[in-house]
Amino acid sequence: MNMNSILKLLTIALLLTIVISVFYIFSDNNKDLNISLIAPDEIMVGVPFDLKAEFSNQLNSVLKDASLIITLPEGAVFIGSEEGKKVESKDLGDIGTGSLISENYKVVFLNGSNENCEIGVLVSYYSSSSKYEKEEKKSIKILNNGINITFDAPEQVFNGEEFEIKINYKNVSELDFYGLGLDIEYPANFTFISSDYKPDTGNNVWDLGDLRSESEGDFIIKGSVIGPDNSPVVFKFSLKIDLGNKEYYLNLNDVELVISPSPLSIAILLNNEQEYVAKTEDTLRYVISYVNNTNVPLKNSVVRAYLSGELFDLTSLDSKSIFRSSDDSLIWNSSNSPELNYIAPRSAGFVSFTIDTKDRYPTRRLGDKDYSLNIRVEIESPTVPEFLDVDKTYNTSKLETKVSGSLSLETTAYFRDAQSGILNSGALPPRVGEPTNFTIHWILNSLASDFANIEIKAFLEEGVEFTGTAKSNFGNIPILNEETNEIIWALDKLPANKGFIDSPAEAIFQIKAIPSSEQIANYMKLIGETSMKAIDAFTSEEIGLKLSPVTTALPDDLTIGQQGGVVQP
Repeated sequence: MNMNSILKLLTIALLLTIVISVFYIFSDNNKDLNISLIAPDEIMVGVPFDLKAEFSNQLNSVLKDASLIITLPEGAVFIGSEEGKKVESKDLGDIGTGSLISENYKVVFLNGSNENCEIGVLVSYYSSSSKYEKEEKKSIKILNNGINITFDAPEQVFNGEEFEIKINYKNVSELDFYGLGLDIEYPANFTFISSDYKPDTGNNVWDLGDLRSESEGDFIIKGSVIGPDNSPVVFKFSLKIDLGNKEYYLNLNDVELVISPSPLSIAILLNNEQEYVAKTEDTLRYVISYVNNTNVPLKNSVVRAYLSGELFDLTSLDSKSIFRSSDDSLIWNSSNSPELNYIAPRSAGFVSFTIDTKDRYPTRRLGDKDYSLNIRVEIESPTVPEFLDVDKTYNTSKLETKVSGSLSLETTAYFRDAQSGILNSGALPPRVGEPTNFTIHWILNSLASDFANIEIKAFLEEGVEFTGTAKSNFGNIPILNEETNEIIWALDKLPANKGFIDSPAEAIFQIKAIPSSEQIANYMKLIGETSMKAIDAFTSEEIGLKLSPVTTALPDDLTIGQQGGVVQP
């Protein structure tokens, strides 16, 4: 065989090798891990749907330790799971060549109307000791709620005027719903009056029951609001559905109203303040001001004030109004306040009264606390400007005034104090250079309010030391601040009526006093001025108190005469 023939054979062999290699490469590239997510392209909020994840192993090898992970977008939930769960994973073990795997899920969107969302699937596996992952996504358009809820409400309301919100609900899906419920979160300044469909819980929860496809219902709630002019009033709605023996809530659009500037505004000031804090034996001056905001005169106006609060001393009332005891109301009209007969356009006026608070709290039980004084005022005129579709021109306002509680402290000192369980020793009368023990008591009483961040402290005078013996029947015991030489008793909180219904809070600490020659023939000072500070938990006021220093006079120790505490040589 000549050289040319050999070259031809080598060339043919090389070409065959290349062809075979390309064939195998091409053939292997057509073998893959095929993944797909099967779900509707569009879905309504609240309507459950089936989600199927499928994948087949077309590779030439076994997939080791394979796992499947489904990831939901915000607003979606696996039916039967908690709302916060967005990932569902499953271990599939080893997957042989040619195997087809299918996993089914029930999913529902709880919000996200008119949005496009993506659900993801991820398959991970090991092959030849290396980890591989493949991911696919499915885009779904979120339509409106399967239950269409509409609200018919006025865009603007007047202070204190009754208004209606009509609620209509309709199942616009092809699915029957079960166990529906509607919750309404009212704004704080809303007063619920009535509903033609009685609430099932409180005044804001309705069990709507089952609702078949294309079925609907409606009801009306009535109420009123009081607030500043042009302030928003927001009602928050949520719809409960029962799926997979679990309750889920669909977010609904808020209903926002605006309080319109009233044609006849009214406001209240107490002692020239909006946030006045009252106390017992206090004198209160209420000023009720009004303004005609229209271009027409308002005639025959009437102002009423309704008082509520156990601490009002009605016997002290000073006013030219008519007092009606049946409902504790004050009434001003043109007979006792002629200016109300004709309120000129764009003009203002006021009425006023004074009243005292009682000299003591009406406390009878441990839980009697957090007293307040409440006044609701209203003004009305039969004159109605043309732009109003009402029977009268009306407005109302209210004011709540908190009453501070009482926190008292007493300091006593003893030499003979067996009742405390602490034994004092030493010379009495006290003698120069000789140690004598005394016990100091701090007695704390609260009334009508809880108190917080209480700190009581006093300096130890010259020649006086803390023995380290201390006790308390409530909270912490007194301790010594060695840097400042102060005894400090600190309490995080003290409940109302401590010492009134039950025993007071009391702390006791023992000191050792050694008189000096300069104190002969005088009482020796034991502790300096006792100071106390605390916070009234109801009114948020800071309370401060100071008590006189304590000496060896010991007026509370009845076993010692008047001269028994005088220092002797």
